[in-house]
Amino acid sequence: KGTITFENGKVKSVTGMDMGDYEVEMGENGNLLVKGESTGGGSSSPSGPGGSGGGTGTGGTGDSGGSGSSTGMPKPSLTDELTPVKWDDEQKAWVITTSSDPEWYDYEKQEWANAVVLNDNGKLKYEGDPLTLPPSTSNRLDVVAMFVWIPRYEYSIEGQYGTHTDGSAGTKETPGEIKVNFIGIDKTQATEGYHIHPAFWWDNDSDGVRETGEELSGIWVGKFETTGSLSTPTILPNLRSLYGQTVSDQFTTAQKLKVTGYDSHMAKNSEWGAVAYLSQSIYGKYGNSNYTGINKEVYINNSDDYYTGRSGGAPIASKTSTGTCTYDNKTPSTGIAATPLCGEGASTTGNITGVYDTNGGEFEYVMGNLNGTTTKYDGFSEMPELKYYDLYTSITPTRACNKEECYGHALSETSGWYSDSAEFFSSSSTWFLRGGNGFFGGAGAGVFAFVDNYSLVNDDGSFRIVLVAV
Repeated sequence: KGTITFENGKVKSVTGMDMGDYEVEMGENGNLLVKGESTGGGSSSPSGPGGSGGGTGTGGTGDSGGSGSSTGMPKPSLTDELTPVKWDDEQKAWVITTSSDPEWYDYEKQEWANAVVLNDNGKLKYEGDPLTLPPSTSNRLDVVAMFVWIPRYEYSIEGQYGTHTDGSAGTKETPGEIKVNFIGIDKTQATEGYHIHPAFWWDNDSDGVRETGEELSGIWVGKFETTGSLSTPTILPNLRSLYGQTVSDQFTTAQKLKVTGYDSHMAKNSEWGAVAYLSQSIYGKYGNSNYTGINKEVYINNSDDYYTGRSGGAPIASKTSTGTCTYDNKTPSTGIAATPLCGEGASTTGNITGVYDTNGGEFEYVMGNLNGTTTKYDGFSEMPELKYYDLYTSITPTRACNKEECYGHALSETSGWYSDSAEFFSSSSTWFLRGGNGFFGGAGAGVFAFVDNYSLVNDDGSFRIVLVAV
């Protein structure tokens, strides 16, 4: 209860705010500052996304806590057009929930927050109502797009292939843990031995300088490869990926998915890296006890029709399985190389709450460019604003980011993990493809796989959409 006065987009005054254990005041540069237990260091936290978020002490000021965890995790950013959803096992459907639902997410259990953009049909539904999604043939679908929250974090990689939680060294075939600490936006200097992931900096004025007000508490990443059409993009399961466009067309299409309060854009390479690294942490599939050994790798989408969210139920493609498991399928695969959770194993969490199509599906173009160079193939007459792409300035991986290694970009740091292919820029290429082609499979596909390309239009290139709160 109280009053917050804004002027020209900045806080002018704060009076009479009463929030129990929390204090609200005007911070520097016209930012709203919330102080309280969520600054970290507590021994416990209440259940629910609005919890105080004590624990590690690395949490930010006022934006951490959630769902009974004590990780200091920044809460998902929401506007009226982005609706929280959770999976209901009894109804076997996604249902509408609220941000205060303690079952919305729990990253310590590898359960990531999901949210959707509803169409006019979906907006007529209420909390607890199931949502209609493909493969339903009904013309009354409820959802336009599905997103997964990737919270702000710092990370550390020990050794060439990480270290397993039991202390043993990771290997090329079975890499170890990427250590992750969730942090708030007020933490801009990484803990010793860690790096704050670059995906959580939004260079709003595209000047290449990390400035106050440009830190992100997290990003919303498309749950599946983009579907729909060039004029009306969607992000839905069990549909053919949108393919066959120039990078320029993909970039333009991503911006057509309008969500008030967010900048909707084609995924940058660093944003792909943020998803990949979190997947290889205790909060992702690596930490999911349902999987061991090579099965900790995200299963491949080897659908021969390139349908989103599909899987053959194994880390690499098999001639006897062509992506017949849907994303919500819990059935184990069968045969000599039997693996658990055929469909859900293809997500970055090993359950239905994760991001899909990161191993296989279509190749995905990402906004990562060598020297800000356009070609006759990519469709750009000039490069977009710098905030929309990662600029690489060398074909030497350890010097490609301002003459330094590209920390967090899932390039040289994780090169060859799970034996995924790793082809850095050649002198004639300007763009990256991620994830690999699931139909061909093998080492050419994987969360950590990447190849360089000059953006030749073909049937094997899709893309992913990301939302950044502005």
